[in-house]
Amino acid sequence: MLELSLQQTPFVLIDFETTGLYPHRGDRVCEVALLRLRGTNDDLRYESLIDPECALSEQAFNVNHIGPADLAGAPRFAAVADLLRVLCAGSVLVAHNAPFDMEFLHAELARAQLPPFELPVIDTLVLARRLFPRRASHSLRALALNLGAEPPSHRAMDDVLALQVVFADMLVRLESLGIHSLGALLRYSRGFNADEPVPALPPLIELALHEGQLLRVVYRSRSLPDHTERVIRPIAIVKQHNTLFLQAYCYLRHDLRAFALDKLTALALAEPGPLP
Repeated sequence: MLELSLQQTPFVLIDFETTGLYPHRGDRVCEVALLRLRGTNDDLRYESLIDPECALSEQAFNVNHIGPADLAGAPRFAAVADLLRVLCAGSVLVAHNAPFDMEFLHAELARAQLPPFELPVIDTLVLARRLFPRRASHSLRALALNLGAEPPSHRAMDDVLALQVVFADMLVRLESLGIHSLGALLRYSRGFNADEPVPALPPLIELALHEGQLLRVVYRSRSLPDHTERVIRPIAIVKQHNTLFLQAYCYLRHDLRAFALDKLTALALAEPGPLP
């Protein structure tokens, strides 16, 4: 699949609206939308409100304006999870600030006792920062407005359609830089040159990245005096200033973190069970 040209690669642009910002605190998905692309062809769209089985926060309502009346009769996430898996099968997921959406996706699948999606993910926020380093804002709204497109409205399909315009422009710019294959795109998005291979990784990190598994790690941190043990969900290997980092969701900090590989002093698969 890595050898596919960007025009041949099936991309699925995806967005979730949620009841809040923190899945570990019980926030849930309340709307999902996706659009499947191959080249310039938009061959499938899907959107649905989702019963979050919890109240929406006032802050979330002020952003997405989804209320209890809108959600009456909506399916629960578990009821649409298998359909989402089928619609995304064999594709590359694309999202803006992808770790946010992917952590909600992982949390909903875990709650439904379903395995994670084992798919490559492209974060257009990361691409925007690398393609446009001097821009004041890399938000989806700013990127869309810069292209004269309808800005996102914080409803899932509107945001996906804004992302479609932004991502199409990015692909043209990437090809002008000599990035023509999926493999080259993934390397570029992670800080590597287009023809630079990602170095060999410890087997447990490879396994966790491929299968979406959790790792229990000990990390030597500058901000803490002792080595700290934490559970993380690996997302990608990235290169910054010639240093390799493991980008991951950290359940100690409940935030996206980048861990220098040479400071990970112990690795083990985390035992199944409730997240920290």
